[in-house]
Amino acid sequence: MPPQPLDAPPMAAEDPRDRRAVFADWLTRPDNPYFARAVVNRVWSNFFGRGLVDPEDDLRVSNPPSDEALLDWLVADFIAHRYDVKHLIRTIMNSAAYARSSAPVPGNESDAKFLSHYRVKRLPAEVLLDAIARVTEVPTPFDGYPAGWRSLQLPDSQVSSTFLDSFGRPPRIAVCSCERSAEPSMSQALHLANGGTINEKLRSESSAVAKAIAGKVDDSTIVERLFLAALSRRPTAAERERTIKALKDATAGVADPRAAATSRRQAVEDLYWAVLTSREFLFNH
Repeated sequence: MPPQPLDAPPMAAEDPRDRRAVFADWLTRPDNPYFARAVVNRVWSNFFGRGLVDPEDDLRVSNPPSDEALLDWLVADFIAHRYDVKHLIRTIMNSAAYARSSAPVPGNESDAKFLSHYRVKRLPAEVLLDAIARVTEVPTPFDGYPAGWRSLQLPDSQVSSTFLDSFGRPPRIAVCSCERSAEPSMSQALHLANGGTINEKLRSESSAVAKAIAGKVDDSTIVERLFLAALSRRPTAAERERTIKALKDATAGVADPRAAATSRRQAVEDLYWAVLTSREFLFNH
């Protein structure tokens, strides 16, 4: 049988073109009503935790989107920009819907469908691990990959990582989006509390903590840098006062300079650990 993408004309046996290119041309034809719609819905689901059509891979007539007009507009814009995913991402992330506060108001607390407020969701496993590496300034090592390689760059799920497995990295056995899990577990709690991922990065002599100590950075600057790096905001007056007091109390009454330096290093590590395991850091909100 001649190769033929569904309703497209068949290719001649002697046709020299790459069959994948012919398939891609058919898939991205403007009159194909399915491809662009599926991509837009998946990208939307990635940023909002729920597609305009939910479940995100259940695109059938009897499962209509929560906002048909919005989905149709996004699909038309996506096609008009020649299936530019980066343009689609910019459009979504610059929208009022994405910028909406996650804090509900009376009457919309349970709404997860109509975009009345942003839906809080935990960071995906790969994003979370890369964020921890970025804040601590210590890259995560992966066997067989160069230093500084991010978990988002890993080509498959076979690369060993207890952290990624604990936080729901999909095994990529099936095409269903349900492979990725965002459910909390005891393994996650234990990994954050006393696992090696965060603690080893904080103890590293190349970490942001070690650089701050070596550079004799004052407590106020350490606190501000940490909050900006981890939470993208400056600490409130109450947070600044409380954290600086904790850092000063760690060395209060310690006469030996070496012991005082050790106590301060441990206090700064504890501060980093507290922020990196906070709900504000772990969740997109």
